[in-house]
Amino acid sequence: MVKRIVQVMVGGVAASAALLAASRPAEAIPSFAAQTGLPCAACHIGFPQLTPFGRLFKMKAYVLGNQDFPDAKNFSAMVEGGYTHLNNKVAGGLSPDYPSNNAWSIQQTSLFYGGVLDKQLGLGAFVQGTFDGISHQFTWDNTDIRLARGLNLFGMPVVYGVTFNNNPTMTDLWNTLPAWGYPFISDSLGMGPTASLQINNLAQTVAGFGGYSAINITPEDMLYGEVDLYKSLPDHTAFALGAGPSNGIAGVTPYWRVAYQHSMGENSIEVGASGLTDHPYPSGLKHGPTDNLTDVGLDLQFQHIEANQSFSVQASWFHEYQHWGASYRQGDTANLNDALNVEAITASYLWRQMFGITESFNSITGSGDTGLYNTSSSNANGKPNTDSFTTELDYYPFNRGGPKFFPWANAKFFAEYTTYTQFNGLAHNYDGNGRNAGDNNVFFTGIWFVF
Repeated sequence: MVKRIVQVMVGGVAASAALLAASRPAEAIPSFAAQTGLPCAACHIGFPQLTPFGRLFKMKAYVLGNQDFPDAKNFSAMVEGGYTHLNNKVAGGLSPDYPSNNAWSIQQTSLFYGGVLDKQLGLGAFVQGTFDGISHQFTWDNTDIRLARGLNLFGMPVVYGVTFNNNPTMTDLWNTLPAWGYPFISDSLGMGPTASLQINNLAQTVAGFGGYSAINITPEDMLYGEVDLYKSLPDHTAFALGAGPSNGIAGVTPYWRVAYQHSMGENSIEVGASGLTDHPYPSGLKHGPTDNLTDVGLDLQFQHIEANQSFSVQASWFHEYQHWGASYRQGDTANLNDALNVEAITASYLWRQMFGITESFNSITGSGDTGLYNTSSSNANGKPNTDSFTTELDYYPFNRGGPKFFPWANAKFFAEYTTYTQFNGLAHNYDGNGRNAGDNNVFFTGIWFVF
């Protein structure tokens, strides 16, 4: 039954995956590639963007392949390092132990378990532990343990499952939401804006359990839904996992996701919506009255995938409603109610699975609040508005065959340049000390190596 459901859901993707397997012997993500016997191009447009088959593999709880139980090949590692150059140096250093500009760093070193835990049960996992080379700290990273089953409902194949995870949106199948959206490699030494969405901020500071389901209304049309409930990690657990202190959010945080995907031969398009709401305590407190933050987002993804070239577009818009019922009374915010909007659009092209180019635009707008944003020395005007443009060039040397002594290895050499037209509310003198938005323009280049 499960095999039949998988075959129906894959549809036209299966033939292209088989073609790619025959023409691309290199396997990009070691643990998943070793388990399935498929090349990276079957599951990824470059990495980490997922193809329709890659989305199916994730939805089916990472168990597809001929393996029934864990094996040594399910373990892999990653090193991510690079060089950072800002248009204007940062007084005091880019980060503790780093110079004011022109810095080399090993941003992340990660260990993974990826793949089947028990194929008969439909139980699999993606578990990542990371040493942060900037903060010099080990932390649990993205974790998703899920169980998936299949059934036939009124002649329509259905996949349903449950997930335990630690990051809202990391369970998602598309590359539009924060966990897997662009930038795929961010510069940890670059200057970041003051404002960010709550849906971004909860990663690794919560643990959650939820359920999801996908129904193929037709072989070309899939409807997906998911609901997860998250709780803040207790202080002792958060510190033990490298995510401490506790993020100070009361009660349960619900996250929801709906998406519709239509496939047309080499093309697929997805439209969806997502959101969450939570009740954080004012800064420094973990009891008493709370604030209310509600995020709602819309997203769209288009992919065109051929054997020798791929093109994709992702777009997203998020609105965050902020009610500072507790923080306002304490004087931590200037307004009782604020709003934050984040928009992003990214287009990427990959030629012969080796050479890629990406263009991206990101925009943050919202209410001015001198109490909320002036707490940062890099924001003197109390506004969150930030606009940036990024160009990225990529080279994947092993997609046509890894080195003979290490066939599982893959790498991505990248070069990014990000331009800011406004930063933390202004184009000029945004911090009150003469720093301009353009001073934060950053060139970031390096390697993302997995083995």
